[in-house]
Amino acid sequence: MATLMHTKAQIQARFHKAKPTYAQNATIQQEMQHTLLQMLSKHCPKRNLANVLELGSGNGILCQKLLQIFDFESFLAVDLVDFSREFAEIGQKTKSKIKFLQADFEDFNALQSVQPTLKYDLILSNAAIQWVHQPSFLPKLNALLSPNGFLAFSTFGKENYKELRELSSVGLEYLNLEDYAKILGANFEILESFADKKQLRFPNALEVFRHLQSTGVNSLKHDFSLHKTHLKAYQERFCNVLTYHCLYVVAGNRHKCDF
Repeated sequence: MATLMHTKAQIQARFHKAKPTYAQNATIQQEMQHTLLQMLSKHCPKRNLANVLELGSGNGILCQKLLQIFDFESFLAVDLVDFSREFAEIGQKTKSKIKFLQADFEDFNALQSVQPTLKYDLILSNAAIQWVHQPSFLPKLNALLSPNGFLAFSTFGKENYKELRELSSVGLEYLNLEDYAKILGANFEILESFADKKQLRFPNALEVFRHLQSTGVNSLKHDFSLHKTHLKAYQERFCNVLTYHCLYVVAGNRHKCDF
């Protein structure tokens, strides 16, 4: 448990450091937001979602995009890093009922502390759930979901940052779509899921690692030290390309209510 807390502390520190640079550099993550909202619009015909929970909310870009498509009565954003000011501004600007909770969203006691009995019509997450233990975490979300609610998330697959993994064994334990089908199967009906790969090309290898730092992803391994040998090898082996393996899932509550 001490190791896990230390890991979350490292993640929090590095994403906090990346706050000023994240939005400008996280182009792939913003493309993923767009795709996820397109999928959600297709499978969710009603435009009032009532209560929304966003996990790993970041600076509120996804919340603002969601507001352009859906109405909601309440929105709770949760993130390890303090984005309370950003969400307060969004709430004031849009006159929406938005709350921000700075917490580890893997901590269910923290999630339920805001409104213990509330069920959410949408639980949303973009490029965030890879930081938690997904096989145990994802099934629990059903307890927070309304009977006709939706779970919609994007994350990363096994070939994400494959260049980094090959070069230095730095990386997370990613899952594939088949894994999500098994993890979610008992409580959720997967309505749509798919994967795609995106590649970013950089002028040199140093810019690859600057990109990672600017998006907080240098928290993959807190004791990794970058040397000139890494840069030379990266350029020679991968031509300064970085691969993103993006996964998307929209699921409904298997325990629906008929009206």
